[in-house]
Amino acid sequence: MIKSIRSILLTFGVIVIITGCSSLSKAERQELYEKAIPIGQEYFKKYYDADVEFEGYEIHLPMSSTMVLYGHVKGDPYTSLTLSFYLPSLEVETAGGPGEFIDKRKSEEEVYSK
Repeated sequence: MIKSIRSILLTFGVIVIITGCSSLSKAERQELYEKAIPIGQEYFKKYYDADVEFEGYEIHLPMSSTMVLYGHVKGDPYTSLTLSFYLPSLEVETAGGPGEFIDKRKSEEEVYSK
């Protein structure tokens, strides 16, 4: 009896989380995007000495708690970049792009020794 009640509550909880998290309005999505842009630009400037322009985004709720920005290096539209953030904190998770670009990432020591 307790086992079946626990299963029902767990199932209900998962459904609530999934449906509740996916209910970001268009305005809330746009607000997150606008908050993420300067964070992303600062990240690429700090770790890659690159100025970037972002031109799009995806928010992956409820499958995961991530937002991905899509862009390119300013003046070089062929160097496409992505930057993944954890939501809702907007902490940078991963950067993506051409291998030769990503391989040039500065270490934490290089960044903070200046």
